[in-house]
Amino acid sequence: MVVQSTSTGGDLGSNQFDLAIPGGGVGIFNGCASQFGGLPGAQYGGISDRSQCSSFPAPLQPGCQWRFDWFQNADNPTFTFQRVQCPSELTSRTGCKRDDDASYPVFNPPSGGSPSTTSTTTSSPSGPTGNPPGGGGCTAQKWAQCGGTGFTGCTTCVSGTTCQVQNQWYSQCL
Repeated sequence: MVVQSTSTGGDLGSNQFDLAIPGGGVGIFNGCASQFGGLPGAQYGGISDRSQCSSFPAPLQPGCQWRFDWFQNADNPTFTFQRVQCPSELTSRTGCKRDDDASYPVFNPPSGGSPSTTSTTTSSPSGPTGNPPGGGGCTAQKWAQCGGTGFTGCTTCVSGTTCQVQNQWYSQCL
């Protein structure tokens, strides 16, 4: 998993960072209040059940469901991670880039994650692990979700990537 950390926050220990996942709580710096008028759940830890994701604004519901389905509702999991330069696929979406980013190695996707320059745009796979028809008329960017049970977003990946099934609930443009 590749994540972008723009701040480690004042409430975190050494070598820690927060993942802002819908349904996981808003933490000490609640930017969601101004954008969404607040969100259900505890400030730290968020909601406790996937069924509560339906109480979130529609744009946040898929992320909330991902938290329970793929991330398995983990709360402060222990990770082994490596800091790398943030891929342009993330910085172009967020508009954020740390001043010290260039001092870290360039991210290299795991084997099979590097798209071929001759790949074509494809839709998500069909069948039980794909997603129902929908999401037409839009294109998911590299690394974005493009399918999975209950997913209703863009199902066509940007040119040079394909929608690859990760599990029943999550497919990603790689």
